[in-house]
Amino acid sequence: MPAQRIAKRTTAAAAAQLSTLQALKKHTAMPEKPLAVDEDVSTVHPYPTSAKEREDVVNSQTGRKITTFQFKVYDLCSQIPKGQISTYKHIADALQSSSRAVGQALKVNPYAPLPVPCHRVLDSKLFIGGFMGQWGKGEKIKNKKAKLFHEGVVFDETDHVTVETRDKVIFNDFNVLKSSQV
Repeated sequence: MPAQRIAKRTTAAAAAQLSTLQALKKHTAMPEKPLAVDEDVSTVHPYPTSAKEREDVVNSQTGRKITTFQFKVYDLCSQIPKGQISTYKHIADALQSSSRAVGQALKVNPYAPLPVPCHRVLDSKLFIGGFMGQWGKGEKIKNKKAKLFHEGVVFDETDHVTVETRDKVIFNDFNVLKSSQV
């Protein structure tokens, strides 16, 4: 009889402990890898660096000539290191421009994912933001999130960079070149 009581207590204690561990795991587990079609963060496209090389470059996505402003945005975006993010606002402030103009330039970025990693640019509240003309939810956003996950950037359940990692991942130390330096 005493052995049966001990077994019941042990089983009940083990079940309670397992329940507690599952609850802890639920709140502290690493996020799951997002499902995506395109997780590529390593393809490097040829990038014109001199003013002469940039004179007549046509964007393969739009069929239009890439503007000086677009190249300025791409130059700053290319400075964001792997594993870090910046915001449309940080880039806009560095260029004395608007966040919307920066977003429009990045929407047609023909140099992604490298050397112009536009997937590393989020909105000013560190929400996943937009990607390739899509905002908030959808296949393109899943791809952006997967690219960032691959680089070590973690999002919470509302698709914002986690509070615990924000200070470690924000980049805004841009080196803005004057037109004569390009």
